[in-house]
Amino acid sequence: MKITCPHCKRRIHINRRRKNACACGKTLNYQHFLHEKIAYDVFLVDANILIYAFESRSARRKYCQAILGMHASSLYVATTRQIIDEVGSVVAQQLPEGLLIFNIGLISGDLTEIKTNFLKQPSIADLSLVQAACEHPEVRGIITYDKDFARIATAGLIERKSSAKFWLGDAKQFVEKHRITIKEKEEDG
Repeated sequence: MKITCPHCKRRIHINRRRKNACACGKTLNYQHFLHEKIAYDVFLVDANILIYAFESRSARRKYCQAILGMHASSLYVATTRQIIDEVGSVVAQQLPEGLLIFNIGLISGDLTEIKTNFLKQPSIADLSLVQAACEHPEVRGIITYDKDFARIATAGLIERKSSAKFWLGDAKQFVEKHRITIKEKEEDG
């Protein structure tokens, strides 16, 4: 888990199975940061949510736009730089200002070695979402229409790395669960 050292404000990676010492010399307790109350929840969105939000013929458009346009004080929507690169510059220019973007530099070895018995293997963009969920304890779930994502990323892998319950579902399920209002399309004339 990556945290900010409260003494020197450096970003460091701490692990539950080893002694965690910051470069400033302070020893950090993993359990303290794990159980610290996080005041907001972040949900990661996959590339298909971003694409459906701006596709005029999609039946899923209203749910995806509701997620990108939500303004709740305790819920945030985020994605990774790899997802932005995957959707292309046309969609990336239309993204809302409030969308958080995580920069994932290196994907860990245990994630890149994930293999499934199915034809679809995880892409770098899919793995970046799982890596972001592992690195950031405020991430509570992933919103995607990819049916294979549960087999590829599986919430179990993320739950083993953190103690929190992890949510995985599509945009319609997310809107219904959090009771987000959907703006109806205004008709001219």
